[in-house]
Amino acid sequence: MQKSQDGTIYPIEFMRIVGVILITFTHIRHDFTEGTTFFILETLPRYGTLLLSIISGYLFCMNPLQGNLLTKKIKSLLIPYLIANLAVILPVLLAKSLGFDYLNRLSFDYTLLTEGLFSLHSPPVNPPTYFIRDLFIIFCLISITRKNFLALLFIVPLLAFGMLLLRWDIAFLFLAGFLIRKFNIENQNKLIINSIGAIALAIGIFFLKENSFRYIIAVLFFLNFITLKFTFVKTGGYTYLLHLYHSPIIVFLFPILHRIYPEPYFEIVAQITLAVVVSYIAWIIIKKLNWGFMVGNRL
Repeated sequence: MQKSQDGTIYPIEFMRIVGVILITFTHIRHDFTEGTTFFILETLPRYGTLLLSIISGYLFCMNPLQGNLLTKKIKSLLIPYLIANLAVILPVLLAKSLGFDYLNRLSFDYTLLTEGLFSLHSPPVNPPTYFIRDLFIIFCLISITRKNFLALLFIVPLLAFGMLLLRWDIAFLFLAGFLIRKFNIENQNKLIINSIGAIALAIGIFFLKENSFRYIIAVLFFLNFITLKFTFVKTGGYTYLLHLYHSPIIVFLFPILHRIYPEPYFEIVAQITLAVVVSYIAWIIIKKLNWGFMVGNRL
């Protein structure tokens, strides 16, 4: 794999930005129900979260974080998660007081706290951040294996009042990424790896639903891409910010776009472009202000 002098793995940086942009597609407002455009906006983006899950496990195996894992993950995952959801809840409440209702899934009651912020049973008010929520809980479980029982403060309430993980496949793919690095699978004979993968994929296509065989596709893609040699840019902090805030940007700006020019393809391109550009402007501002806490200190 190609690395920079500071240890940045270029294929992972590229897969990160691709994965987050794919996730951005899933939150675009549109009316397409079939065809190539529907495939690009609804089917293909499902691989974004799968890819990020594998990357998370792979990187954790490379850097198992000596010291207090829980404290580090509170700073890098939990605090940005809470900020990203409060940054939606507070403006939504203000808009409600002015007569505008931006909620389409939650209600203006206690569930705005239990589900909208704490995500006990469903994605929070800022939907894409459910991945950050589940990833933090995975690290809480790992922390318990390291005898840091303070992690139970986060796990027990979810076991008692909600769901431990909203998507268990994130945990399984995290484990897959960890095992790939642990046993150096990505550097084994590609012909053998792809042959086994092709057989597994064929079995999956014939006997399993798409929700199952797409995991095989995600793992095979990662195994083949991670060893490519090319240079890229470091994207970690920006892609994290884009992941955290693209959905509220789209939700708040779509009504304006629809009024300006309600043409389907214009709305699609404009939503993607604005999410990417506004997040980048916010990223520049955060770097200048040194507000690393908003992106888990990924400056």
